[in-house]
Amino acid sequence: MKKTLTILAILAVASAAWGNGVALNSPGTKALAMGGAFISIADDYSAPYWNPAGLQNSEGMQLTFFLTDVIPMATYKYTMPAAAGGAEIDAETEMNHYLAPNFAFLWNCKLNEKLRMGLSFIVPAGLGAEWDGADLTGFNGPSILGENPPGTPLFNQFETNKYKWESQIGVFNISLSTAYKFGEKLNVGGAFHLVRGTMVMKRGVSAVSNIDPATMPDEGLLDSQYEDETDGWGWGIGFGFQYMATEKITFAAAMRTRMTVGFSGDAKVTNSVLGTLADYEFDRDITWPLWVGGGFSFKASEKLILAAEAQWSQWSETEDYLIGEHEAEKDTLTLLWDDAVQIRFGGEYQVNETLALRGGFYIDPAPGPDETQVILIPNGDFLGFTFGVGYTVNKLTFDATIEYLKGTERDIADEDVLEDVGMPGKHGINILAPSFAITYKF
Repeated sequence: MKKTLTILAILAVASAAWGNGVALNSPGTKALAMGGAFISIADDYSAPYWNPAGLQNSEGMQLTFFLTDVIPMATYKYTMPAAAGGAEIDAETEMNHYLAPNFAFLWNCKLNEKLRMGLSFIVPAGLGAEWDGADLTGFNGPSILGENPPGTPLFNQFETNKYKWESQIGVFNISLSTAYKFGEKLNVGGAFHLVRGTMVMKRGVSAVSNIDPATMPDEGLLDSQYEDETDGWGWGIGFGFQYMATEKITFAAAMRTRMTVGFSGDAKVTNSVLGTLADYEFDRDITWPLWVGGGFSFKASEKLILAAEAQWSQWSETEDYLIGEHEAEKDTLTLLWDDAVQIRFGGEYQVNETLALRGGFYIDPAPGPDETQVILIPNGDFLGFTFGVGYTVNKLTFDATIEYLKGTERDIADEDVLEDVGMPGKHGINILAPSFAITYKF
């Protein structure tokens, strides 16, 4: 079964991204509306994630329910080599809505005039991708298809086999944070993050890669379904500061350490005729990289605040990635990912005491190279555009945001991919993400 894991190795990080890598770009509806340029502001329930020093910017407890609907729109086109059947693949993802409901609670306890502690819950990662298996038939049984061109009965049999190509991931984060105020200008904070992750991976594979062909019937059994379902725990810590240089300018920086989540569960391969080909316990580790960000906010007037930030993720440390372990065997995958820097800009205009308008823009480069590009990872160079509103009535605040990520198409030649990992062809991806939140401040 080891060969199955080699073929499927990349799925360990598949579609864990909203944008790039394995993290949501902007947890929190207000932060999302401001393009994720939130480290120097961090004044709501998402402060422990962005910058724990921001606990000093809010009072009391906040109870929030916010819902983000992530809608990925990806395309893939590829002409298989003649030796593999020459099949034309022209596929696009299903128009799925990956709803990420968040229950966020921030307990901001003012221990004294300088020290505060906070307890918060938030979902910092979650997405998925689902492709129509009929569009990807050529990948399920290339040997058979090479001998049976389109129009033959056997090819048609493959054409109607709609094996699932799907990935889903979700992460729930519990943070215990603290912030200390040094004088009137400097806030410093730290946070401990406990992370719970869940993951589902499915795709069609060629059973001939896993079974001795001599033991197989003559026709139609080269295609099969791989799927696994895992969950696990991890932890990490974060630090940050905010320095009010003047009444109008605040400089800030924050970081989060690498966080590895150890996923455990079951994996199996099934065939429509032979039934279950393999069923075994499965482990994988996924690491969120070291993250460092910094920038400043500028209070242009009593109503307008602007922010600009750069945020760096050390994706290169995931080069040797533990994918799976079973029956005393281990598989690793070389991702060849590069460190990436996101440039973010955002602003908020307080129209009056109840209404706020927000907007943002950011540049999000792909951490993954052409060599390891696959269709189940939304990995591309993105431009992000965000707009949102906030409306406050007494102790209730309603926030609504919409984000659009425009991806650059990647046209990858056969000779440019890493064997058994990358997928050549034309990869396109855009993402739409509306978000809505209701917050009650005690």
